[in-house]
Amino acid sequence: AVQPSHRPDHVAGRWLLPGFGHPGHPPADQFEGVSMNLPLITNGLTVWIVAGLAGLCVLFLGMAVAGLVSGHDDATRQRLRHLSGLKKDTSAASIWQRLRRAVTIVLSRLAKPARPRQDWQESQVRAKLLQAGFQQPSSVNVFLGLKVVSLILGAAAAMFLPLPAQMGLLPRIIAMVGLACLGYLLPGFILEARIRSRRKAITRELPDVLDLLVISVEAGLGLDQAIRRVADEVALSCPTLGMEFNLVSLELRAGIPRAMALKNLAARCGVEEVGGLVAMLLQADRFGVSVGRSLRVHSDTVRDKRRQQLEEAAAKIPLKLLFPVLFMIFPAIMVVMAGPAVIRVSNSLFN
Repeated sequence: AVQPSHRPDHVAGRWLLPGFGHPGHPPADQFEGVSMNLPLITNGLTVWIVAGLAGLCVLFLGMAVAGLVSGHDDATRQRLRHLSGLKKDTSAASIWQRLRRAVTIVLSRLAKPARPRQDWQESQVRAKLLQAGFQQPSSVNVFLGLKVVSLILGAAAAMFLPLPAQMGLLPRIIAMVGLACLGYLLPGFILEARIRSRRKAITRELPDVLDLLVISVEAGLGLDQAIRRVADEVALSCPTLGMEFNLVSLELRAGIPRAMALKNLAARCGVEEVGGLVAMLLQADRFGVSVGRSLRVHSDTVRDKRRQQLEEAAAKIPLKLLFPVLFMIFPAIMVVMAGPAVIRVSNSLFN
């Protein structure tokens, strides 16, 4: 009889039949641990793939948004660099410009499927981007390209969701369509949030800017010179309106009529108070009314309206604090105050 071999069943990764010296098929029990670990390996791989896609999405969106926001160098940094005698790092700037140009080209090509067919629809998108502060010529292409990229990444992320295998293919398709639609709408939601934030900043900065404009006009400056002086003075304290007034000054120096420049200001801001200011200036210019007196009246009106808004917000604070106090703070106070009494009563009753 052939004696059983005492050698291990696998040598250097090759399985041997018992009592023979050539490789054969591995026994069935060799795959039991591997088959049990397959779900863990699959789930881990899915998590890594989804995390990688999410990281790429965040990196790509951050690069695109940074390219939109940093369209020009900060004037304050330029002034400080000029006073300190430092020169701009041309190598880093050139690399950043090349990278931004490459991202813009890629997003412009991806934006073709999402481009509106009608010109007025594209004009609406451009108006929203202007109200959000994106004034570069390529802003529309970058925004539409970001919508397409978000759609693709949403659909790709849905393919690797760790859904149970028993659910079938239909839930995965529904999740893919839902995440793709959410990714397509996500840049629009972010744009609307930025528009609301910018409008709040303009509303907050407008009374101070109007006061300075009134002082400049009453000091003897013309309206164009007053706008330019105010833009220079409020560049740090009120950066949003300072940038808008600077654009108005540049348009006036470029030869654009004052009425058109002021209407462009109202369209870029999208705030009711700025629209009222523009209408008042146009009427004062048309009918020959004193611009300083009109600005003084409008400034008082805007400041009174701002004070009323703050009083209204302060009056809403007690109502907003009612539910947190009722459901979070009041139960804790009742436990601290009535807790010892309840413990004593329960001890006396049970004893």
